[in-house]
Amino acid sequence: MSLWEHRDKPVLAYLLALPPRDGMLWIDTRSEHPRPDYPQLSDGDFYLSVLTLHDAGYVTWTRTEADGSGTRHFQDFMVTGAGKQALGLWPRFDALGSPGELAAVLEALAEDAATEEERSNLRRAAGAVRKSAPSLVKAALTGALSAGVRATLGI
Repeated sequence: MSLWEHRDKPVLAYLLALPPRDGMLWIDTRSEHPRPDYPQLSDGDFYLSVLTLHDAGYVTWTRTEADGSGTRHFQDFMVTGAGKQALGLWPRFDALGSPGELAAVLEALAEDAATEEERSNLRRAAGAVRKSAPSLVKAALTGALSAGVRATLGI
């Protein structure tokens, strides 16, 4: 089993499911004792996982400080969109040109639609997208995103 499967992916999933209170993550970086809130790892190993996840772009923070005892805190700590993608919880936007990926996103949106009409429209759109050629889907997405950016910027 890889380090990703054994250590980092479970820590990432844990941090997403139970984010640090007030966005403040505290770790005793020198401790070899099981972490109280995540006893599968020592605090020291948990710290190494957090650093690895940060290097991969899966977690972020705005500021970090350490004290002399080895305790480090991370301010505004959160799992990024890339971290959610790594866990399979967010679509990979580079893959949205794939009819199947975009159709899956539309179907997921349909589940949360406010009205039956919206649900029906989204499901119908998902079916149409699924039947489309990848080049057509990419061209349509590029056009829609460009129009949205232009409208937002007023150009």
